[in-house]
Amino acid sequence: MGDAVQPLFDAIPSFLGTPVGDLEDLTPGQVALAGYFCDNLGRPAAGQRYLARQLRYVSRPDDILMNTLDLGDANVFPLEPDKHIAAVVSQCKSVLQRGARLVLVGGDTSGAKALVTAAQQIADRDVHEVSATGVNCSSGTSPIVLCVDLEELAGNWLSRPRHLAGLTPVQMIARIEAIRGNVIAAAVFGLAPALDSRGTTETRAALAIVRAVTDRLGKGAN
Repeated sequence: MGDAVQPLFDAIPSFLGTPVGDLEDLTPGQVALAGYFCDNLGRPAAGQRYLARQLRYVSRPDDILMNTLDLGDANVFPLEPDKHIAAVVSQCKSVLQRGARLVLVGGDTSGAKALVTAAQQIADRDVHEVSATGVNCSSGTSPIVLCVDLEELAGNWLSRPRHLAGLTPVQMIARIEAIRGNVIAAAVFGLAPALDSRGTTETRAALAIVRAVTDRLGKGAN
């Protein structure tokens, strides 16, 4: 036989091309991203669990943001709700307790609720839950958990819209960037991306929003 053919393998897809690591790799001030594979508990809609996977697929190495880490997907138990919520809260707390900031990507609203609960359990003051589509405000020194509901995008940006009115990705990103205060965590959820070419527009819009969220968390108490 001739020269052996060496198979070429692509790098493991990660959010925004960031390095893949474990909890032990996190350092204070770093931004961790994790996927949330659950869409049957809070405002259930089949397919929301695939968002993290699709965003990793469309990410490119030149998308990379400094001081970020992809932790993979949270361990979930969606058929055992009590065990599931306890496990997700515990995992979110483990990230925040290391002084890192967390972006939980994908799934339904239950991920955002678990993240808020985790933040409240480790904070020594009230935690404010702020919507990216609501009024931007500062909560002073109190920690903020940012909730980004992608269902609030305008219908022409979605392959399966539930309404026509809404925000463009540019408008949503502008609101995210304008938030003042100590944003320690964020959940990006509510989109069930089409798994064929129809989902390209919405997936890339969601990736731009995740990038803006990650960048905002990287700025800390802005």
